[in-house]
Amino acid sequence: MSPSRESGASAWMPPAGLLLLAAGIWLGWLAWARPLTLPDEGRYAGVAWEMLRSGSHAVPLLDGMPYFHKPPLYYWLAELCFQLFGLNEWAARLPSWLAAWAALAGLYGFVRRYRGTATATMAAVILATMPFYYGGAQFANTDMLVAGLVTLCVLAGADAVLRAEAGHAHRAMSLAAAALAALAVLAKGLIGLVLPGAILCLWLLLARRWRGYIVLLWPPALAVFALLAVPWFWLMQQRFPGFFHYFFVYQHFERFARSGFNNVQPFWFYLPVIAGLTLPWSLWGGGGLRKAFWTTQDRSGLRSLMAVWVVVVLGFFSIPGSKLIGYVVPALPPLAALLADIVHQAMQRGDSLRQRRLAWKCAALSAGLCIALVAVFAANPRRSAEPLGRRIAAEMRATDMLVTLHAYPFDLGFYTGARQPAWVVDDWGNPEIPLRDNWRKELYDAGRFAPGTGRRVLVQSEALPARLCAAPPESRFWIWGGVEDGARFPVLQEAPVRFSDAHYNVWRIDTDDAFRRRFCGETPIGGSPGR
Repeated sequence: MSPSRESGASAWMPPAGLLLLAAGIWLGWLAWARPLTLPDEGRYAGVAWEMLRSGSHAVPLLDGMPYFHKPPLYYWLAELCFQLFGLNEWAARLPSWLAAWAALAGLYGFVRRYRGTATATMAAVILATMPFYYGGAQFANTDMLVAGLVTLCVLAGADAVLRAEAGHAHRAMSLAAAALAALAVLAKGLIGLVLPGAILCLWLLLARRWRGYIVLLWPPALAVFALLAVPWFWLMQQRFPGFFHYFFVYQHFERFARSGFNNVQPFWFYLPVIAGLTLPWSLWGGGGLRKAFWTTQDRSGLRSLMAVWVVVVLGFFSIPGSKLIGYVVPALPPLAALLADIVHQAMQRGDSLRQRRLAWKCAALSAGLCIALVAVFAANPRRSAEPLGRRIAAEMRATDMLVTLHAYPFDLGFYTGARQPAWVVDDWGNPEIPLRDNWRKELYDAGRFAPGTGRRVLVQSEALPARLCAAPPESRFWIWGGVEDGARFPVLQEAPVRFSDAHYNVWRIDTDDAFRRRFCGETPIGGSPGR
């Protein structure tokens, strides 16, 4: 079918190249302005840094142990960004920014083809200035990466179907959709296939576009998907028996079905989240309640595709009890397209100039909210390790060891540039650890895939003095703990605090002769378990 056109409506619109360049700069220009947010940004950036500094490019590492909560695509991209731009927050967020920009450009191109320049431009402006989307573009985790790839996959799949119906060449788009689905799986697991598959299949079913199934399930496209998606998972199972069960059964199906994980919320949780975090654009959503909006000619099926897309994403992630805000980022591009359609129809119905001015006032207000969002996060770093970590890094040698007490600051290795895993001191024999969804369980699970490394880095509290005494002479340890830990550990009671803030102290222990005489007694000193 031929794309729909908007007579005279595109004269006031900027050229595509200028619009997309401006959108890309806008989405990324404040990505450097705040420390990594805990726990997610610290965790993902920290894993990528560990992979880079250790040369473990295939296996994600958390404190030196295999970490299989997520597949490796974000880590690979972040590793590359660290190599190109150094170890900094902007580089850690670059994969998310690129995914957000690519998804916006893809949405613009698709809507422009099947709706026209005016609606496409409005969709791009709305998406770029949604505070929810803007924040996701500057957040170092897998949410925006998989959202961007799912967006591009759905758009490529729908474009392949529409091209085939019009008798145009469509095989390249079928292959692109398959490749993008595979990358989405490498970004976040099966959801990278389930979401675009459910969206496209339901859209085809409701529209009775039966030929579309043949277009999307073309055997060469399925082969491309398998060639890109399968090898890493197969390799991990060969290297770490039990990986398939842990990654697919536990991390996907059991976590989806159970309610005993973090952030349990009611079924309707995402509706106010979407409405609130897309203000003021969400106020235009009332136009979607008009019957005329849905009965207006929609030859390409774009409106129905976007509606199905939003419903599938919100419905799917509303089923489990555990709900995190970032899960529904894939619903934002189709929501922006629907809102752009509503805005454009409003311009056609009434005073076009007045409606246009109102839309651009919304864009300006929304952009202001985006900047305010960054400012709020910058002013509230949530106990980031950045201030103390940078002070440690200024004095830290490559051979120094980090030790953390009853905590694991995910961003500490990132900000110190530590060259080896930290010792994490806690009660690792506690039978409650495997039952609670927190940082201890993450380290505990990782240690099960590398028991030797786990025994080396997960240290019982009572074993810390012996570990320090067994270190080679003149070793140095940077010990990170709470302000009350100085009284809990005898080896710290006489040690001066090197750095501190309102929540944490940092001590430096040198295992010199004075330390050994005071604490080690007859403890052997040949060779460290941490080396």
